[in-house]
Parts: sequence; structure tokens; C-alpha cells
Amino acid sequence: MAGASGSPDNAPVAVARQFGEQVPHSRDLGMRVVAVEADQVRMRLAPQLWLLADDDAEEICTSVLYSLADSAAGLAVFAASGELTPIATLDLRMDYLRPAASDRALLAQARCLHLTDDVAFVHCDVLSEGQEQPVATGKATFMRNTRGKRFQAAGEGDNGA
Repeated sequence: MAGASGSPDNAPVAVARQFGEQVPHSRDLGMRVVAVEADQVRMRLAPQLWLLADDDAEEICTSVLYSLADSAAGLAVFAASGELTPIATLDLRMDYLRPAASDRALLAQARCLHLTDDVAFVHCDVLSEGQEQPVATGKATFMRNTRGKRFQAAGEGDNGA
């Protein structure tokens, strides 16, 4: 698939495809990038017993949905911008609409809605595989280009003046 630049081998797409193997948290949870297209990313997370809310639960723990949405949304920022610059999650608001069944994989579909020089805005739906209605939906905001001038606390470095 082509990335933001139209090139099938651009850096953001390559990073997204290797995401599950390179980031320990995503690897441990079993996240896998399924598709990267322009400003969108789809990720899949196969159900595993240890992801359940508790031993007797028939639903996946909501914190797992949060991790999946955050990962997919962050990758959507890279896909939309076409460049690999440091980002940081500023805010991720999730609405849980229904339990995530423990016998179905989770699919996250994230789309970057708007980019500025400093901030990215992303929408993400999390679905149970084979279902049309999401189990959760979220909005994320990311700070872009976080590697820059160091912010100084008031009074720091000014000799007390």
C-alpha cells in the first residue's frame, strides 16, 4: 500500500509495518498493523486469555482497548505527515460502547483528521472482528516534533533575577 507520499516504501509505512515487532508493548500484547493508507491505519489484536478483565470474564480488559487505540492513532499521525518525527500523546478520550467479546479479535481503525505544525488530531474506532458497530470510539491529540528547545521552569537559569 502506498503511504502519504505515494511511495510504497516510504519510512512511515515501513515503520508502521514493523511496529508490532519493534515496540515491546505492542509485541507483548500481540498488536499487528494490518493496513496503512494515506492518513489511516488499521491494527489487529488477537484475543488471548491473559487479556481478559478477570478469570471469569467474557470480555477483554478496557485498558487493552486503550493501548490499541493509542498505538493505531499514533501511527496514523506518522502516515498522515509522511515523516518520522517524535510525537507524544496529549489526550486520548475513549467512549466504551459495549463489552469487547473475548472470542473475537479487536480491530482499531484510526484516521488523522488534521495536522498542524505542532498538533495532530485523530479519530479511532475499535471493533470486534466481524462486527460493524464499534465497541469503543476515541479522539486523540498528539504533540508533534517534541524534540526541540528545552522548556525552562520560571527562575531556572536566570540567576534568580
